[in-house]
Amino acid sequence: MIRTLRAAALAAALALPAAARPAGISEAWYLARGRANLRIGNCAAAVEAYRKALAENPRGREASRGVALALLQNGDTDLAVAELDRHLARFPDDAELAFRQAGLLQWSRYAYRSRDAVRYLRMGLAVRDDPARRRELARLLARERAALGEALAEYDRLLAAAPDDRTLRDERLRLLLWDPARREAAVEELRRRRREAPGDAAATRALAGLLAADARTAGEAVGLYDELLGRRPDDAELALGRARALSKAGRRAEARDAYARAIALRPSAEARLERAELLAADPATRGEARAEYQAVLRAEPRSRRARLGLARVLGARKETSGEAIAAYETVLASAPQDAEAHRGLAQAYAWNGDPDRALAHGDLAGRYGPARPELAALERDLRRGREPAAGGLARALAQTGGDFAISSAGAFATGRTDPTPFTTGAVEAGAAAHRGPDGARAEGAQVRVTGRWRPDPAWRLDAAGGWDGARRAGQGFQGALGLEATLGAATLAASVSRAPRLDSFRAYAGELVDGRVVGAASETVAALRVALAGRDLRGELSARAGTVSGAGFRSTLLAGVAARADRVLARPGGFELAAGGAVEAVHHARDLSGDGPVPDPAAPRLFSPPLHATASPRLSLARDDGLAGRLVLDAGPAVQLTTGARGAVRAGGDARAAVLRRIGRLQLSAEARYGRLASVHAAFSGAVGAEILFP
Repeated sequence: MIRTLRAAALAAALALPAAARPAGISEAWYLARGRANLRIGNCAAAVEAYRKALAENPRGREASRGVALALLQNGDTDLAVAELDRHLARFPDDAELAFRQAGLLQWSRYAYRSRDAVRYLRMGLAVRDDPARRRELARLLARERAALGEALAEYDRLLAAAPDDRTLRDERLRLLLWDPARREAAVEELRRRRREAPGDAAATRALAGLLAADARTAGEAVGLYDELLGRRPDDAELALGRARALSKAGRRAEARDAYARAIALRPSAEARLERAELLAADPATRGEARAEYQAVLRAEPRSRRARLGLARVLGARKETSGEAIAAYETVLASAPQDAEAHRGLAQAYAWNGDPDRALAHGDLAGRYGPARPELAALERDLRRGREPAAGGLARALAQTGGDFAISSAGAFATGRTDPTPFTTGAVEAGAAAHRGPDGARAEGAQVRVTGRWRPDPAWRLDAAGGWDGARRAGQGFQGALGLEATLGAATLAASVSRAPRLDSFRAYAGELVDGRVVGAASETVAALRVALAGRDLRGELSARAGTVSGAGFRSTLLAGVAARADRVLARPGGFELAAGGAVEAVHHARDLSGDGPVPDPAAPRLFSPPLHATASPRLSLARDDGLAGRLVLDAGPAVQLTTGARGAVRAGGDARAAVLRRIGRLQLSAEARYGRLASVHAAFSGAVGAEILFP
């Protein structure tokens, strides 16, 4: 009866409206309603009552707790978690709810809030030390490598209070083994375990594995493995560990035998690869290493490690470096960004005399992998002689011969670079002044751009284009396009070109004759060349055909053939002395010299007889110092046969001297030529240049 009366009174109190309550007791009233509703399981009403109590007093601790607990009891977890966040922001000293919130946030649905779980555990522990919760914190921190240090600090605090707790020590040891930087601490813990239990095989095995990873302690690891193998002689994992320890300790001969035993106990690609790498480190056993790598590849054709190892072994000898290239290319076919394969190809191509591909793969190795000192050194060596350069050049020409006279002088800025390992570009820009008979003169700016593409060591494509502002009647364009292939000792070349004729001032620059421009002639030809080069014999045969065109005259056909052969006579003191002979014949379909039976003052002054043939014995002296420079002297008299208006047989000849010298970052060059063309003219030309080479 009394219990019934109490329940009725409680129900009446809960049902009493707020307006019927005296002012000032609203918060207490709602708290009482909240407690009562929570006791009988009416969670929704409890939440409502506690929220109203909070509205009366936003700093109310009980109401704040009550809302969260009622939501939890009602199964509204997401709402409860949000309410607990608000409560703990107001009351961070509530250890009980801080621990409870940390537990909720460890559910998988709240995995993204794992750092908040850590924060709430620490919040609770700051108020109340609880070993169970601290272990929970340590385990939670141990999930992330970045928080490994914090986790270990918590384990150390736990072990300070319970030093003999084996579970704690096992968990701490797992963390130490996880981080190579904590190796010393892991070794100390394992040594302690061996002291406590000398027969602990698991601790001995783990300690041996750690010691084997360091060359300083690998010898001790060998002893531990011997101890373990004494009890379990057929344990393949122990046998492999012992082989690795011997290898790390530098006891290579023993390691090779130990690997063979481990493979016999349990054949595995991993063990065979490690044995192959050990064999590859010794030039005397690289043949065995090659066999091991090939055996692995037969079983696992897609093994990158085996393919790279085989390529390294093949690349260690010049005789097999071509096979190494094929092996590295196989790796790149499936992994185009493999830095090690690019690095190996750079070295192999450099060894095989292909600096373009070597540089290209060196660049890719640096892009896809870390910087390597040996690769940087290789690149420096390969780029010597290919450095970007900027400088200046001066040219001069003095040609005598009456109407065929011309003199000129010019100064130019020069620059060149390799935009890619397979291309070279150069530019020359400046101005030149030219003089002719009777005070004729012409000046103008000149620019010339050249480029070379080397898609393959045996092939190259050359292109050039330029403009000469000193030439009249819009005849300033000049250019060339050529393809060259080297096939063993033979070189084949084909080209088309347009170049100015320097027969005379009028032929080159053009002159006003009777109110119109005459001259400014250009030779546009297609040419073929074949060259053979041996150690002591060299030969070259070329042919060209095209037209000569210009201002004020009709174009005319041009054709010519030339041949030269040389034999090396001696190589005294680094020089090469050679002797040989050269012949050339050139045909013009029309004589444009103006020197016919009736002189033509309006002719373009081109030396263009129906036939001009020369035969010249040659003598040359050359010295090639590689990147340091070179010297060339080449000269010979000539017998020249000319038909047409000036038909005769006359003596002539030519000589050429060229030198290139590199001094530190400065490269100097000079060239001089002299030639006498029958009775027409004698010409001397020269050029000097200097360039600064940039790293």
